[in-house]
Amino acid sequence: MKDNSIFRTMRTAAMLLFSLVVVSCGMLHHNADDIINDMRDARNAQYVNVGSGLLGLGRLISPTLYDANIGISSVQLLDLSKCNGNVREKFRKRIQDLYKGRYYEEVLTSQRDYGQQSVLIRRDGQYVSEIVIANANGTNDAMLVINGHINMENLERIVNDQKSFFDR
Repeated sequence: MKDNSIFRTMRTAAMLLFSLVVVSCGMLHHNADDIINDMRDARNAQYVNVGSGLLGLGRLISPTLYDANIGISSVQLLDLSKCNGNVREKFRKRIQDLYKGRYYEEVLTSQRDYGQQSVLIRRDGQYVSEIVIANANGTNDAMLVINGHINMENLERIVNDQKSFFDR
């Protein structure tokens, strides 16, 4: 009788350990939020987060923003252009990891000089839940993350509008 209860206890402990390993492996994936959280506190980094509350306030002040918003719930901007070379190099490597991961779909990449500008999306069914626009060229390293519930028809409009920010 005791052997059976010991076996059940060991089996339960093994299943718990297995579950912890599976969950921790799932949490190790690289995403845009991880990059922002790791790098926003770097010296001379500039970070802005415009949440749903501020976006909602903007819609009240200017009704035309409601049309321009198109399902966007938050916007985050990380600018590392004033950081030292080591921070910017780490950023470029982390951006490359986003391409390799299976969590994002590459929509657009343009090569300029010795850097690149890329647009990655994460889908949630027929909608886009996250748009990542990254500029990794060594002098103007920045990333814009747009979260929301965005129709695919509006994706091109949003990307073209936000890409103009990096073209300045």
